[in-house]
Amino acid sequence: MRKTTEVYGVYDDKFNVAFPDAISMKASVMEEAKLMEHPLEDGATTADHRVIQPVEIELVVFLPEDIFKDTYSNIRQAFHGEQLYTVHLATGMYSRMALQAMPHEETPEQAGSIAVAMQLKEAQIITTQYQALPPRKVKDPKDTSTVHRGEQQPSKPVSILKGKVVDPLTKAASSVLTPNFKAK
Repeated sequence: MRKTTEVYGVYDDKFNVAFPDAISMKASVMEEAKLMEHPLEDGATTADHRVIQPVEIELVVFLPEDIFKDTYSNIRQAFHGEQLYTVHLATGMYSRMALQAMPHEETPEQAGSIAVAMQLKEAQIITTQYQALPPRKVKDPKDTSTVHRGEQQPSKPVSILKGKVVDPLTKAASSVLTPNFKAK
């Protein structure tokens, strides 16, 4: 569902106004959920759960003629950076918003000013956790952690080439048993 709302401001991580010279015109907010549907044996479809999608905001800003080059340069720099923003709208605060697009049109009628449709998307950052298993719980002993075992020597590599096992270090080949297939 897309809704248009009044814009109060776009703020950086220190809650400073991000683009103070850009005049906010309107914001369109897209809050969606994806319904997971699966076919049944009789051909019908069932939905068993839904996934909330990241919030997307299209923020149209007007850059006045006298300052549009500097402000546009700041927006472009933000687009190429990794800064996450908080967008304050009449409907609420949307945090962790990344600038994903900044399309604009330039026409002679605009007379030096420009309108930019900044597209922001919620960044859902997930931190993973890792914990090594104790050696007794690992199925294959060679897969256990080597942190406390010191430097390990690699096993002797071999490759199979045309029915022979070739040791790449010595280039010596030994026969490999292969099934005999006879043409009829």
